[in-house]
Amino acid sequence: MRAVIVDDNEIDRLNLSALLGDHPEIKISGEAGLLESAVALIEREKPDVVFLDIHLGRQKGFKALEKISYKPQVVITTSHPHYALKGFEIEAVDYLLKPVMEDTLARAVNRLLSRSGQAVPEAPARLDAADVQLFKQPDGLHVIPVAHILAITGERIYSRVLVQDGREFLHNRPLREWKEILPEKQFKPLDRSTIVNIREVRNVCEGSVASGYLVSFRKSSRTLTIGDVAMKALREL
Repeated sequence: MRAVIVDDNEIDRLNLSALLGDHPEIKISGEAGLLESAVALIEREKPDVVFLDIHLGRQKGFKALEKISYKPQVVITTSHPHYALKGFEIEAVDYLLKPVMEDTLARAVNRLLSRSGQAVPEAPARLDAADVQLFKQPDGLHVIPVAHILAITGERIYSRVLVQDGREFLHNRPLREWKEILPEKQFKPLDRSTIVNIREVRNVCEGSVASGYLVSFRKSSRTLTIGDVAMKALREL
């Protein structure tokens, strides 16, 4: 799979190029640091994938995609998580926050290979606390940093995600899949229906007999009610 790297930071280009050296399936056809040179490079090389930085000096990397005559796959590399919605709109394969790390790049490469039918099946890559998740709701898409997730509870085949600012989102990802991808040092399953971000837990107090125990969080007014099994697991952490 042929790739080009578009980034106005030479150190970031070198870092990404070095990391891609561990993935022989990806062959780098060229690099560019400015918008116009990126457009020329992409048109000339016709790569399968573009690793695209969002900021190219004072211009946006997205402009390069508007100027080329065909549609390569795109992996976004950026220091700005708030552009995740734009990445979703252009159907980016992945959204990598800088500095790009080995594990997140491996996830992106596997997604690229999956789309081309070359991937070897493997366990889902774990998210990092700096990653973001997209939640599709009736009022649009919401971008939530993984670190802002307080807890996830199972709702049959769905899950309910509680976040720092008080909102909660229904997601069609079942709890067992969240367990496989969340940072395991930070997110702990307490019982069959509850995962908690233990770094955000402030206090646990005993509620009424009917309500079990009440978990409060450090940076939020949200609370979570848990039962005896979950409370026992929390005490043992």
